[in-house]
Amino acid sequence: NDDDGSGTGTSTGTGATSEYSSEYDGVDNMNNAEYNDGDDNNNNNNNNAAHPSRWNTITTKLLSLYGKTQAGTVYEQLNDGARALDLRPKIYSNGTVGFHHGSLIDIPLNSITLGGLLKDAKQWCNDNPKELVIIFHSELVHEAGYNGLSSMVYLEVDVDDAYGVDDATDDVNQADDANGVDDAYAGDNAYNADDANAADDANQADDGAQEQQYQYEYYYSGIAKMREVYEELGVPYYPCGKLTGLTVGGAMEMADLSKTGGKGYLIAVDRHDMYASFCGKANWAQDQLVSCHSRYYEAQQHEGGNSEDGNTDAQLSYIHCTDTTGTGVSKLSALQAYVTASTNNEASDNSDTLGPPADESYYPFNQIQGFWQVDATSVQIGIMHASNLLDDNRRSQVNEEMVKMAYNEEFDAISVFALDNVALNGNAMFSVLRNACNQSVMKNDGELEPACGQDLVMPNMQISHKLPLVWNIVLFVVYGA
Repeated sequence: NDDDGSGTGTSTGTGATSEYSSEYDGVDNMNNAEYNDGDDNNNNNNNNAAHPSRWNTITTKLLSLYGKTQAGTVYEQLNDGARALDLRPKIYSNGTVGFHHGSLIDIPLNSITLGGLLKDAKQWCNDNPKELVIIFHSELVHEAGYNGLSSMVYLEVDVDDAYGVDDATDDVNQADDANGVDDAYAGDNAYNADDANAADDANQADDGAQEQQYQYEYYYSGIAKMREVYEELGVPYYPCGKLTGLTVGGAMEMADLSKTGGKGYLIAVDRHDMYASFCGKANWAQDQLVSCHSRYYEAQQHEGGNSEDGNTDAQLSYIHCTDTTGTGVSKLSALQAYVTASTNNEASDNSDTLGPPADESYYPFNQIQGFWQVDATSVQIGIMHASNLLDDNRRSQVNEEMVKMAYNEEFDAISVFALDNVALNGNAMFSVLRNACNQSVMKNDGELEPACGQDLVMPNMQISHKLPLVWNIVLFVVYGA
């Protein structure tokens, strides 16, 4: 979900499937000059014909413009209320980590790379050092196609490194300590153990046995390449299991950028599998998705005839989410039912069933997809009607409706709420989620519980009907009107 290859979520602490989709198999970079130009000698006898690969390039660029789901830089998105970023990484043949949004849309490398995005996010964290930002990966692909995903590499991992694979027992102890479990036991033993280990480490260093501080792990080549970028920029990058059972405070300890000379809290997580899968239940049920645009055929009777004579024609009609007083009403109702089911249904780990996960150790997060989904039909209709995802979001006022639902406490549980166009009412959603009731609150003895939920005034909403000038120019060039 993105303009930089990054979708955006707002959350109480903090769009995408958790499994690989076959639509990405064998996908090449259609913007590659060599791929697009092909062999000119094969086209000498067909100079008047449109070059198919050049047409593909034009189509891809148009789709890229249509498929933008966020406006502005990552820094601006975080200012607009986002606290989670949904990245779809793509490893290019030159080793650069870029982004994609579906099988036909590559985010240009001269626009944004993983390294550039992290610098932007780190700067925001430096300027807002009390906030936690989580980066989620999903649907990792390689420029070489599906086969490029299968290789594994053997990496040396520093046990004491912020990015290393810690002892699983340490995670359990951290979770217990964060929840106040067996604090006395931890105090009596954990610190003594640490002191002993520190003494052992010093002795090892004196004996020249520092190699014992390292271990080796297998990683998929794509994960290894992303680890290089994260390590270079000093941003922690962990497998999902590291966050299981942690409080926000525990997650912030892991995300603390001061350990690498920075400020604030930033962490990246995925399953460290072949596809860098999402660390939660995505609630992406293909047979229930709600798109902004769809079509249907309506029977139309000929003049002077009747339906019994079969004297009718099928009239093509469209349903648009942007028609907020007409056909869009049914679209909004369907989306509201979809997001409500994603949080209020009975818990299930079935990826085709909406609802929170049953196994919270495997799915630490439950994502609510509060935006219009996209399929081939909706893209075709949207482009035909001179629209795009950002404009659909703006004209349908869907973000405003999602904020109202959250404020009115229509959701049982939220950990990640995904929105398109977070620049529009993203901060309103952030305010509602941050101030929701029944969350842990730090307060001094004798202090009253702070006001929360509907005890607070609903945030003001923004409604923008203005189509960006850049998109008007694009439409004029493409459609001539």
